Amino acid sequence: MILTLVSCGEVYDLNGFDWEPDTPPSDSVFNREIQVLNLGDNMPKGHKPVDAQDPIFFSLEKFSSVATAYRSTERWDITFSGTARSAVIANNGSQSGFGYGSSGIGGIAVLEGFYDDITEVPEDHLFKQPGYAGLDDQGHFGEPLGHVVYTFFGNFIRESLGPNQQEPPLGSYWHMVYGLNKDLIKAFPHAKSLDGKPLKPRTIVIKTAAGNYAKIEIQSFYKDIMDPLKMMRHPDITSAISFRYMVIKAHEKRFGFIERNKKLTVNMSSRRITVSN
Repeated sequence: MILTLVSCGEVYDLNGFDWEPDTPPSDSVFNREIQVLNLGDNMPKGHKPVDAQDPIFFSLEKFSSVATAYRSTERWDITFSGTARSAVIANNGSQSGFGYGSSGIGGIAVLEGFYDDITEVPEDHLFKQPGYAGLDDQGHFGEPLGHVVYTFFGNFIRESLGPNQQEPPLGSYWHMVYGLNKDLIKAFPHAKSLDGKPLKPRTIVIKTAAGNYAKIEIQSFYKDIMDPLKMMRHPDITSAISFRYMVIKAHEKRFGFIERNKKLTVNMSSRRITVSN
């Protein structure tokens, strides 16, 4: 049972959560690249997942994590959960899921193509509600097309560098999760998926909870590491998600059609926001 006390316009949660009034996003969020570094690290009180499988909630329109107590509201746009938090789900209150019962109208479309080359919002029928993007990079096994590649008990991504590469400690590249992005394809141009097919770039397009659109490129699942050549399993390397995205208003239908604002970088570890010159 959730008990609340209302006094002088403020709401107090007797179970320990301070509910805050929602604020609309600033127009400055639209038509600019937003870089998020290390989501999942140094999270504010109330935002941290209970365990490794519990989701992180994130608002694309407010470029911030969202407290888990708001999971059944429209305050977030996407969640990150599952293995290395690689599963992405949109907020749609009409469908079963984390946001069920909210006013969110979100969805997901996973497209084959580089982030910079995706300039158009996909047709409505391509969006899944609430949608799911995960580990299945080839769209096999009854799952939708994924945005990451997973190495299982192997090293098949790095083996493409050739026989002269230095042999790493056993297991250093097992159970690795790589975002299917431009940097990965460039670093391992001859790499193939587990079933022998060439790796293809993926871009996620999100319909936000409010009905606007965002394109997203997942860059890393490892804290402070953006270079795929430096990603590995090691006790000193912790999990965190880095990605870049752009939000446009629903009626625009094109990414970058309006002159972009300066790039915004949100570092979740330091909780600092910087604007490029």
